Amino acid sequence: MPISHTPPHNDDAERAVLSTLLSYQEAYEKIGQVLKSSDFYHPANQVLYQAITDMKIENIVAVDVVTLIEYLKRKDLLKKAGGVGYVTQLSDMYSLSTNVESYAKIVKDNSLRRTLIRVAEEMHSKAYDESAAPFDSLNDAEKTLTEVSINSTINSSDAFDAKSGINEVISEILDKAEGNWVNTSVNTGYDMINKFTHGGFMPSNYIIIGARPSIGKSALAVSLIRNMLQKDYKVAFFSLEMPSKEIIMRLLATQSRIDLSKFFTGHLSNREIDDITLAAESIYQHEFYLIDESNMKLSDLVSRSRLLKREKDIDIIFIDYIGIIEAGLPLSTPRHEEIAYISKALKQLARELKIPVVVLCQLSRDSEELEPQLNNLRESGSIEQDADLVFLLHRRRSITDLSPEDEAKLITTPEGAKIQSSKLIVAKNRNGMTGTIYIGYNTNATAFENIDQDKSRFIQPERRPVTRK
Repeated sequence: MPISHTPPHNDDAERAVLSTLLSYQEAYEKIGQVLKSSDFYHPANQVLYQAITDMKIENIVAVDVVTLIEYLKRKDLLKKAGGVGYVTQLSDMYSLSTNVESYAKIVKDNSLRRTLIRVAEEMHSKAYDESAAPFDSLNDAEKTLTEVSINSTINSSDAFDAKSGINEVISEILDKAEGNWVNTSVNTGYDMINKFTHGGFMPSNYIIIGARPSIGKSALAVSLIRNMLQKDYKVAFFSLEMPSKEIIMRLLATQSRIDLSKFFTGHLSNREIDDITLAAESIYQHEFYLIDESNMKLSDLVSRSRLLKREKDIDIIFIDYIGIIEAGLPLSTPRHEEIAYISKALKQLARELKIPVVVLCQLSRDSEELEPQLNNLRESGSIEQDADLVFLLHRRRSITDLSPEDEAKLITTPEGAKIQSSKLIVAKNRNGMTGTIYIGYNTNATAFENIDQDKSRFIQPERRPVTRK
């Protein structure tokens, strides 16, 4: 059976959609958010559908054959739309308002088929191009297919029209003013972080959590994950540094508030075992995806993220941590260029998937007793430039051998655990204020908790002795 080289399309369905829109004013409301002018195969039909869309946006009361022809004349588009005869012929077709969604689905399905053909042809061409890196070609194709799957639309100049964006922003503002707005941010579970971020981590945000070694950046990530799972968010965690077993132990410890060391020694009371079991059951009931792979390549991380978004519709991604992701660049590439390349790719990933991507980052050890600053982000200034939010964690590394004055600053829980006031410095916030948040570190459970914003409880880190050679 010969293969047809005519791109998939259905003339009757395209005309039926247009005919229905001219005959029934309510029909557009059923398909206007789904169908775009670029979904039509024939250029005249594209012009007609776009004209009807523009007339709806401009609130022209009646869209029928007379008003449409007049509109096309005024915009000097009548010839491109097939002329008066073609438009009049459409209005004479028999169509049902109740069938408009079925007509639109046929048009959309053929549009998606044409997109798949285009991507396949591009892949075919690149596969024969020895100058094109195969993994880059695969990544480009996968990105396009993911965008099609999520957005169900074809890339075209229609996507650049600001009208729909303006309408969306105005609608959101009005909903907020009337108290009807549903916040799409991911609630962090920490009151002060939510305050600084207008309710949580926003879709498409690229977020950095930086800390010097052994200060608690992984513990903060796990604590955020605990809070988000409790609020029924779907969370993915790329653990590139610690094995999944250790991450799960930490998550159970943060959930149960039981000393993490007991998970390793097994010295647990019956009550503690019951608490851990309840914590496990609680986590088991939520959607948590844990990717534990060492030496992960950037291309693999991006591919798995797209898969999780496409198949599981995850709400947020955590990555621990940026410094051990393999960029896949030539071995001669300087390290700061690799990190810059990875950072830009992760920012693009957040925008592509339209979810927050939270990335952990080590800070340099310089002046460890001092508050960290943006310039302490290791190996690349690109991280600071790319990030929408940067949090820098700062606390005393150990709470042993404290002075009586500092010992009094600790908060003791009913279970006897010590809570250390720590600083979470909001060093960059593209959409809000910067400043300092005080957050409590549970030294037993290696978890962070909400505490009162009492700066007098903060224990200054000890000065480390300078080693001279």
